[in-house]
Amino acid sequence: MRVSLFRPSPIVKQSASLFSHLSVCPHPHFIHSLRPLCPCASEISALIPFLLIPHAILSPKMETDLPFMQEALAEARTSASAGEVPIGAILVHDGKILARSGNRTIRDNDPTAHAEIIVLREAARLLSNYRLANTALYVTIEPCTMCAGAIIQARVPRLVYGADDPKGGAVRSCFEILSNPRLNHQVEVSSGVLATEAAAVLQSFFAARR
Repeated sequence: MRVSLFRPSPIVKQSASLFSHLSVCPHPHFIHSLRPLCPCASEISALIPFLLIPHAILSPKMETDLPFMQEALAEARTSASAGEVPIGAILVHDGKILARSGNRTIRDNDPTAHAEIIVLREAARLLSNYRLANTALYVTIEPCTMCAGAIIQARVPRLVYGADDPKGGAVRSCFEILSNPRLNHQVEVSSGVLATEAAAVLQSFFAARR
């Protein structure tokens, strides 16, 4: 078991409560200026966060990340139903889902059968190439050292994950494998995408077993 405690990432929180942590309050005159565009108060309230947050959060890439991470969460929930630690992964190639899985370590009696490893293997088989160019890996929890190493070996260009794993994460929590300057492959990382949801799935799973 590679997960025991989780906390949402402070970098990007893209969820239903994405903007609840913001302490910035717009000036009343700013709100008043929006009324010609959005006469409804609820519409103004919905619009304000999008005008306050950094541009990166509103980028097309980030908007695309959300549905893919939802698919990864679906895989995590399926794993939970099978008694596996609920971590899910999706491998996207050229904008389409190529492989998907949750953890299978118990069912397969395989300590390497983490969700990330399974989708990397399947994608490599489908592409007939052990190097996975033009792909992005979506995983609900920060990858461990084994999975981070596999990401490097597969030359995955981009990783998107949900909640940090402070007990074993190898992206930034415990180790920083993917950004190690001595490696000959660097991975673009986006963290905290639907982190609250990803953490909740795990917390519910372990709470039910206490």
